[in-house]
Amino acid sequence: MALSRALHLATLASASLLLAGCGQPAPEVPDYCEPEPSAGDAMTHDNALAMNECAGPQAQACVADQEEPVYFCSTSDLLEWQADSDRKVHTTLTRDLSDVDWNPRDPGDWVAMDTAWYVVGHDRDNGQGQTPPVGFSDLGDAEIFASKHGGRITGYDGLAEDSD
Repeated sequence: MALSRALHLATLASASLLLAGCGQPAPEVPDYCEPEPSAGDAMTHDNALAMNECAGPQAQACVADQEEPVYFCSTSDLLEWQADSDRKVHTTLTRDLSDVDWNPRDPGDWVAMDTAWYVVGHDRDNGQGQTPPVGFSDLGDAEIFASKHGGRITGYDGLAEDSD
């Protein structure tokens, strides 16, 4: 878990340095954007379920105008919200299924959505009639999931064409 947090911080620091090098001010990323090991009882933005009731690929967004993350039961829900939203999003995270079980009560880690591998078009229902993209920090874990549940592997850029 500490490694994932360190990687996330390194990614944020690298992005800040790149932007600063382009003559742009580095974006200010609030402390509350740090992923929590478990969203637990936090309520989802889209359907008012507690996050510990959402199985599979949960997601969260850190937006500029509020001090708590916006939680989603699935990556599909977040992607749909993000496409329809005009709010400034600092970062988006998905539950890292490399480190946790599908069970919603397994707290696990989060991975930045733009760095994860995803299995799309699989047959694993998240309990809400969806088969949303499933995020993994490790490509090997994505391959194992795809071999068991079908689908294909893509990066973040491939999600737009494959969203539910």
